[in-house]
Amino acid sequence: MSDFLKAHAATMGDEGGVNFNPADKGNVVIKGVVTIPTYKGIAPAIWPQWGGWKFITGAMYRLNAMPLYGTAAYSDWAKYLNSQLAQLTYLQQLVIFFFRINFWGKYRLGEINDQAVADWLYNHAVNGGGRGVMWMQAAAGVTPDGAVGDKTIAAINAAAPSTLLDKAMDNAIAFRLAKVKADPSQKQFLGSWLERDGVSKDKIKQVMATA
Repeated sequence: MSDFLKAHAATMGDEGGVNFNPADKGNVVIKGVVTIPTYKGIAPAIWPQWGGWKFITGAMYRLNAMPLYGTAAYSDWAKYLNSQLAQLTYLQQLVIFFFRINFWGKYRLGEINDQAVADWLYNHAVNGGGRGVMWMQAAAGVTPDGAVGDKTIAAINAAAPSTLLDKAMDNAIAFRLAKVKADPSQKQFLGSWLERDGVSKDKIKQVMATA
């Protein structure tokens, strides 16, 4: 069976720490300024009741005002903030608990035999919730409803992992392109989205050219 901590470590490598990009729709933005940033993939606009926000905003207010997003000064400021948050043991425990309950457990990922498949599905459940699950369900030949039941688990475990992942990536690419075409402001994220999807660099270039 697949291991939560392995999958979680890989996903956190993609999520990083605080994200103050005002174009990120998961952030809480007031008059163009991010007041509560996404942290390790937990979006305040989606999870406003999560107990970690008070620790994050408290750490923010103890620092100097945030420099202009995208500048070198901002990068240094965010790096320092992340270092401070990493030292808050209880905050990090809240992060682990949040993901174990709301994603790993909810989608029964511990029942998936192949670790690479579980890693991909966990990453995309974190990134897109039921939508990421639907990409995998469609790849496995199961009706895509975003809910993982016995049929989904059986179909995933019966499929060849490499073929399953290739099909899931293609489903993700189609969705990403449609999203960018519907909202061109999101094109700035397309390359990183595709990289996270596991798409090769050559194919990313091809997709970016069509966006």
